[in-house]
Amino acid sequence: MSVQIEAMDGGRLRLTGDVEAVLALPASAVTDGFSFAFSDGTLLRGHHDIGSGRCHFGLVVEGAAIVSITREGRHDHARIDWKIEWMTLACGSKTLCPIHADARDDGRQLVLDIDVRQAA
Repeated sequence: MSVQIEAMDGGRLRLTGDVEAVLALPASAVTDGFSFAFSDGTLLRGHHDIGSGRCHFGLVVEGAAIVSITREGRHDHARIDWKIEWMTLACGSKTLCPIHADARDDGRQLVLDIDVRQAA
């Protein structure tokens, strides 16, 4: 089980695998970045380099998933291998940062506190 995220021209992201969708990012995500949070605890950040037109991904928090980020053409491609129960996307100036980061260091970020619960 996996999810692949492929950056496309025009501020779009193609999701394939367990989730099939093409997401059109708002302008704020193109200028200020975006974040994907996954149920396993993984946090992936993305930003567009407006000068080169490239989209880059970075692993901010390593969860249980096996994450690989590769360059394909002009854009990055991310693969998240794990059982994903949910994922969420935050765009623009209200993106997410890991809990150990101080949100006061960057006024554009909100703190993400992931609580993992296990069934008894």
